[in-house]
Amino acid sequence: MDAATGATRRWVAAIGDVGALDGYPTLVAETAGALWRGGVDALTACRALTGLHDALAVRLIELAQAELGPAPCPFAWIALGSGGRMEQALYTDQDHAVVYAEDAEASASYFAALGVWMVDGLAKAGLRRCPGGYMADRWHLALPAWLDLFHGWLARPEPQALVEAEVFLDFRRVAGELSLEPLAAVLRQGAGTPLFLLGMARAAVRFPPPWRLVGPIPANHGEVDLKRAGLSALVLLARLYALAAGSLARSTPDRLAAAATADMLGSRSAADLAQAYRLLVRLRLVAQLRQIEAGQVPSNRVQLADLTAEERAGLRHGLRAIRNVLLVTELRFRTDTVL
Repeated sequence: MDAATGATRRWVAAIGDVGALDGYPTLVAETAGALWRGGVDALTACRALTGLHDALAVRLIELAQAELGPAPCPFAWIALGSGGRMEQALYTDQDHAVVYAEDAEASASYFAALGVWMVDGLAKAGLRRCPGGYMADRWHLALPAWLDLFHGWLARPEPQALVEAEVFLDFRRVAGELSLEPLAAVLRQGAGTPLFLLGMARAAVRFPPPWRLVGPIPANHGEVDLKRAGLSALVLLARLYALAAGSLARSTPDRLAAAATADMLGSRSAADLAQAYRLLVRLRLVAQLRQIEAGQVPSNRVQLADLTAEERAGLRHGLRAIRNVLLVTELRFRTDTVL
């Protein structure tokens, strides 16, 4: 993997201005293809791609500070969503934020400018702006304000609060020296907050896979959206059960393992979900590489005709496993409860 990613990392480290960024998407796609052809599994490849995006963010922060000046206080640039979980593929949005130490006007102004600079730079590198606006040009707050937000999500898990929490629970520091342990400490309280866990369970069961006991896998014109069909629900389930177990694991496989170890999720169910996750990620990565080779924009969709009989059977089994755990989750957390 070092040989496949090394050249791209050196290219990123040598970026002198944002004018060179338009070559980044091609380099990332070539790196992903080299990893896959070299026998690297899809989960490891996605972790490597996320590492490249991390390296790009670090370099852009260096360029931004050359223009804006040094940061007025300690800070942390954090990745969110799939970036926080280190599970980014070839079709990804920007999801990031800034946490800074001092609640002062000068700090607020500086990090607002840094957020705008970074969003523009990452967009020039082909990373799409987040449709939901979960980016540092909007989400730049002092640590005390972040703590208030996190406590509020736990205490008052209303629909909008849960949407925000689902994004920010995956936070991971990419750059900066500010400790995020105070935020992690708040998350640990989530395991003992039944109302918050109920809200997260309700969020998970909103994404049931298309389901038929018999017949072909439900598809739209021969296509299946892997994210909508299974990945979204699986990620939410892993996050829910890991948090219920008191684990701050970030990646989906690690969360499933932590939930199984704590007996929050049956070992068979956790193993079935982990297997389904590996398959869905692999099918998505192969489909995206095929789409790029055909000159198309990569997506989360896969053509069923491109799958082998074994892959279609595995997809059916995986969607069934996700559906089964969703049904158990509905009963366990009483998601139909009227508050």
